[in-house]
Amino acid sequence: MWFWLTLLLIGVGVSWGTAIYIQNSDAFQQRDFRSRYISSQIESLRQVIYYGGEEAARNVLQNKRLASRRFDVFILNKNNQDILGRTFNAADSDVTQHQPLVAKDGSSYKIFSRQETRPERRSTLAMMLRPFQSSPGIYLLWLGIAVLLSGLVVFGLARYLSKPIRTLQMATKSFSQGNLDTRVAGLIGNRRDEIADLGQDFDRMATRIQSLINNQKQLLSDISHELRSPLARMQLAVGLARKKTGSEVETEMLRIEQEAERLDDLVGQSLTLSRLDAGAVYPKDDFIDIAELLEDIIKDCDFEAKNQNKQVVFNYQKSWTVNANVELLRRALENIIRNAIHYTATDTSVEVALEEQRNDAFKISICDQGKGVPEDKIESLFEPFVRLSAARDRDSGGYGLGMAIAKRAIEFHHGSITASNRKTGGLCVTIVLPVNTANG
Repeated sequence: MWFWLTLLLIGVGVSWGTAIYIQNSDAFQQRDFRSRYISSQIESLRQVIYYGGEEAARNVLQNKRLASRRFDVFILNKNNQDILGRTFNAADSDVTQHQPLVAKDGSSYKIFSRQETRPERRSTLAMMLRPFQSSPGIYLLWLGIAVLLSGLVVFGLARYLSKPIRTLQMATKSFSQGNLDTRVAGLIGNRRDEIADLGQDFDRMATRIQSLINNQKQLLSDISHELRSPLARMQLAVGLARKKTGSEVETEMLRIEQEAERLDDLVGQSLTLSRLDAGAVYPKDDFIDIAELLEDIIKDCDFEAKNQNKQVVFNYQKSWTVNANVELLRRALENIIRNAIHYTATDTSVEVALEEQRNDAFKISICDQGKGVPEDKIESLFEPFVRLSAARDRDSGGYGLGMAIAKRAIEFHHGSITASNRKTGGLCVTIVLPVNTANG
């Protein structure tokens, strides 16, 4: 439509300019014609006065009625009176004085001309329509043909330019959703313009990003696997050493065992994250009541929260039965609830709510009453190894994997997870999951 409008404006502009040119050209020709006509009439009067005198000039002015020619001629005698007795003002803007007339007897006369009416001026629209006024049917036919041809040309041009751009747009959206093998070179075709160059740049960028991400996932998986064996041997060695040593080294052995367990937990979470990122298929092997699952998780979490003068409150009016991987969904919900317990303020509660989102989905809200998250860090909250505290000890917030695993686990179940700061303080994580079976 914009291309078409531009083309129509150009057409109107050219027509308007042409009409103005024609109008000015006609006006110039009319002025030139009038000037030459007046000059010829003045020259005739000059001859009449020279040979016939004042009386002959008076007869010519009366008989030819030059006033009907859109101008008047005034001849003044030596007393500055018009020979026909007419009155006029020589200072008027439409009065022109010409060279004096001289009779054969030596008498001199002044001669003036005055235009009585201005030339007719036609409007620009009338000038534009003038060629078609005699045949309106032909004009309408030409107009219809022009609109049709311009519409076809503009439609083809717009389609030619917009089709590869839409292809790039869809490819970019697909790539942003995690389809890293998306490419556009084969979809754009054999174009040889800047859009084709943009498509090739997109493919090179996508290939590079895919390679980097795959290498990162493979490295994480390989390191996790390689750490599992020495961790198992370390734990076995700690058990053997405890049997051979006395109680004086029990504290150190306990510390070593705790750190080994933490490292084993980190490796386990890293493996889970790498499998989810790699698209591993976890079986949805059970139908669970979502409210019962939350109650079970909250029961365990609330027991630990009370030791910190905190509590977890669960509110719901209705429950749903879903087909899911129980272990994966449990881990996701537990990670989020424990994270909320960690950050909520002392003597406050974590609020967990289950409610209907729409007919085919339900919403789980987990809100704490802590300090919240800086707005510029909310988007990165679900990225692996992202921690809001600069400290690296476990007490400051774990390994930075819990929320990342939760996001991927929820997406594995075709749900969505978002985070936002509460106006009253604290962070609220919202999970939306589809309903797979009838309500429970």
